[in-house]
Amino acid sequence: MKNEIILNLRAFPVTAHDHRTGQEAQIIVTVAKNQLQAAQVVGQSSKELIERLCDRQGYSVLEIGKPIKRAVTVDLLALFMQSGEAGGE
Repeated sequence: MKNEIILNLRAFPVTAHDHRTGQEAQIIVTVAKNQLQAAQVVGQSSKELIERLCDRQGYSVLEIGKPIKRAVTVDLLALFMQSGEAGGE
């Protein structure tokens, strides 16, 4: 039996200032579409969400590019088996 989920992802190219190194860095911030929708429900823009996520990792956002959209299928059983915990508790 296959137990799969499909994640609709958005990968935003971001130019950011890394506070740990003091350098400018090109990073990719990937979020699920439902994360963006949840942010909108509470009145937060996608820019604000990305800024908050980057801030948690020690970055200040300088510029956010256009997202790359992709649907990803995850096989939950295969993922579980890879985790090495297939023997149960």
